Amino acid sequence: MLALLAGCLVAEDEGGTCSPGATRACVGAGACAGGQICSSDGSWSACDCGSADLGTDGDADTDTDADTDADTDADTAPATLDMSEITLTDNPPGLADWPVSTRITLVTFGDHVHVEFSKQDGEDRWPDVTPPGWDGPLQYTLGLAEQIDGVWYGSAAIQFWYGLWESGGNVALDDQIAVNWYYDSRWGALEGRQPAPGETVGIFVVAGNLRGVTDGSQSPVMERSNVVLVPFPDVGGATWTFE
Repeated sequence: MLALLAGCLVAEDEGGTCSPGATRACVGAGACAGGQICSSDGSWSACDCGSADLGTDGDADTDTDADTDADTDADTAPATLDMSEITLTDNPPGLADWPVSTRITLVTFGDHVHVEFSKQDGEDRWPDVTPPGWDGPLQYTLGLAEQIDGVWYGSAAIQFWYGLWESGGNVALDDQIAVNWYYDSRWGALEGRQPAPGETVGIFVVAGNLRGVTDGSQSPVMERSNVVLVPFPDVGGATWTFE
């Protein structure tokens, strides 16, 4: 188990304990790309990034208590990304300025993507909106951010209605992101790009329907979550929790 203490991020790879001598990619301090090796007791070593620069995260959303600043300790990594650092496509240009009213507490990559956050359910959940021409409502839109040539790009494109547990497919299987998420020019630099396993990506959710809606008119409350950082999984999937 890899514990990334900033934001209390815990990774749980599907499949249980590891096989001694096995290796895998990981995200270390400062969101560096590193590696781990399975020790003789079946547990993963600390993430080793070599001579990576550990730096700190200048998160601008700390007043919301939804984002967490990075820790420079060698066993920690930034858990979140300031959305103002992301070039957003096919979404409202001012999305980064929307209030952060909820925080993501869990991300699971498996046959589909499942996230959990406080505004997902309960009396204070985000309200539904029915897009023009639709027979039923949507509640929120899931987004992914990728770092391409040192620049973050992202878009909320996967639509969820209230009660839909998971969607988006197995993101690591058959170039799912490139083929079925961001498959044409409306997504700019994201078009046709598939993140590599172990690559750091951002996950966020936004109230209402934002796919192809650049004026925010289909978001009843114009609110969003923080952006959590996780390693992109392999086809076996992974679960990440934030507390």
